[in-house]
Parts: sequence; structure tokens; C-alpha cells
Amino acid sequence: MRRNIVREATTLGILAAVLAVAGCSGESATEQRGGGGGGDGDAVTISHWQHHSDARAELVQNFADEYDGASIDFQSIPYESYFQKLGAALEAGNGPCVFQLPANILAEFHDRGELAPVPDSVMSTDEIEEAFTPASTRLLKIDDAYYALPTDVQTLLLFYNDDLFEEAGLDPTQDFATWDDLRAAAQALTTTSGDKMTQAGLDISASPYQWYYSAPTLAFEDGQVNDETNDVNYDSDPGYQVWERLTGLVTEDGVDDPEFLAEQSKFAIGKAGMTFKEYTFTGVYNLTAPDLNYSVHVAPPVADETFAPVATTSWSYAVSADCEDQDAAWEWAAYLTSEDAQRTWTAEGGELPSRAALLEDESLQE
Repeated sequence: MRRNIVREATTLGILAAVLAVAGCSGESATEQRGGGGGGDGDAVTISHWQHHSDARAELVQNFADEYDGASIDFQSIPYESYFQKLGAALEAGNGPCVFQLPANILAEFHDRGELAPVPDSVMSTDEIEEAFTPASTRLLKIDDAYYALPTDVQTLLLFYNDDLFEEAGLDPTQDFATWDDLRAAAQALTTTSGDKMTQAGLDISASPYQWYYSAPTLAFEDGQVNDETNDVNYDSDPGYQVWERLTGLVTEDGVDDPEFLAEQSKFAIGKAGMTFKEYTFTGVYNLTAPDLNYSVHVAPPVADETFAPVATTSWSYAVSADCEDQDAAWEWAAYLTSEDAQRTWTAEGGELPSRAALLEDESLQE
């Protein structure tokens, strides 16, 4: 497999912000014992919940095996039930000590009194702000205190199946400059037998929310809502153009069909020329489709005179306010978000680091 992170990302300022995981494994619970214990000689066990791809779950277990602190009781929970299970457990007072949260909903948990602040003994405010990128920490700070440590940064990018590109006479090393370029390539990559699709040019149906929500949203520099009038910006010429172009890929161009290989990852099994995913899917594909020859690119703007649909979001590790040994829990969270750990996440799990020191690490850009 040849993985290529396109250099144009650096030019756009994306790589500096984003240098995943959607798709989740079945639920499991395993206790991984480290070499240490509590200060009084009694062993300390830290419960840790997270949704995972198989690649990331394996890495967490490896980290837990190697950890010299407390024992780790790790549960990997499917994404579709993760937040419901986590919310109910925290409300009942029997939730995990350490758990994963996207930064944009951390305030909800804080307002319910469910989070413990990061103690200075683990990382001070100044140390956090020096170590991590501003974009990854901005939503984790409330009333001058941090309530989580950032893990990975995610962004939506366009994945090419390089072999299918070459078979169609297309260059897999080039980004598309315009929407028309992408549309033409998707049509060239689409194959049929009679009235049946045999290969999708662009796998849209696998993650429709990313195309039909994220891409239009990111097309507008000032956001979706006009602050002065409260008008939604979709109700505009660029907004209409976005929706027409996205729906036209299926209704007019026929580059994907919701009934073609439904419930399967068409891109992973080599039956789609392109897909629009978070960069974290490099880890998923490396594990589930190791022979897939793909590259990662910046998608073109969906509407004329707007922006490429690229933005960053971040995830974090938080500690429950009900955790009996918060210091030990924060030490584990700090271990998982350390520079060495994030280097492993990036190299083996398809993560994009939030550690500022890793943004220019050449070994992670190969």
C-alpha cells in the first residue's frame, strides 16, 4: 500500500492543523495490568471507555500493557451506542474514570458537573497551551481551567484508489482544482454492466452526512448563519449550487447508487474510485484493507468562489468528577496524549496529532 499525504495540504495551512476514528469495533472489556499501584501499596485500577476502530483499540491495549502506572480496565464501545451509554453511566454515578469526548460537546458534560479539571501536578495551563495546538485546546478550557487533554485532530479529505485512477487514465498524484474536475473523474471511474453498477466513481452513500452537511457548511467563510439577520446561508446562490451539485452526482451523473454494495465499504474493497473520509480512515484501511493502494487529497470547493471543504475537529480525554483516584486517571490520560504516544497514534493508527512539536515531524509525513 502506498500512502501519500498531498503537499498541497501544507500550502493551504491544513497539514499544520491536522498532522480517525470513525468506524467502530464491537464492545469488549479487558483489564490490562501495568507495573504500578496506588501510593499506599494497594493496586489502582482505572476504567477507560472509548469508541474505537480496530486499529485504535489494539493500540490502546498495547499502551495499557506497557503502562507503568495503574491497571487499566479498557472498554471499546461501538460509536452508535457510545454517547448514550456514557451519558447514562455518568448520570448514575458509575461511569468510567477516563473517557473520550469530542471537544465541541465537552461543555455539556462540564455544565452537568461531570468533569474533573486537569490538575497542575499533571499539566499546568501554561504547559497545555505550549504543548498542544490552539485549535485542539480552545474548547477544552472553561473558566481558566482545562477539563480534558486533546488526543487527535480530524479533518475530511478525499481518498483516491490509485490503481483505479490509473486504469481510467487519470493521474492519482494530482488534486482536483475545480468541482467539474472531480465530477469528470468520478464519471470516468464509474463502471456498469447493463443497468447495474459494478464500480462507483465516488462512494457517497457510505457517509452522506459528510457530503451533504460538512461540505456545504465548510463552503462558507462566515459560517452557516448570518449574525445580523439570522438567515441561513444555504438560502443563497452558492448554497443552492452546493445542493444541486451534490445531489446531481447521483441523480444526473450516476457515480454512486445507494443499492450498490449497500452496507459495505465500497472503497475498502476496491469498488469505488474515491471517497470522502476523515484522515483517521488511513488507520482503518491499513488494518482492514492492507493491499489497498490509495492516496489522500484535498477536495475541491463544491461551490464556485468558495472554499475547499476542509476543517479540523478534535477529540480529547476527560476524567469523571466521580472518579475515586483522579490523579491516577489524569496520569493515564497524559500518558496517552504524550508526544511519544501521539507519534504512535499517527504512524500506526491513522491519527493526526494535536501535539505542536509533531507538526513538522518529517517521519510522519512520509
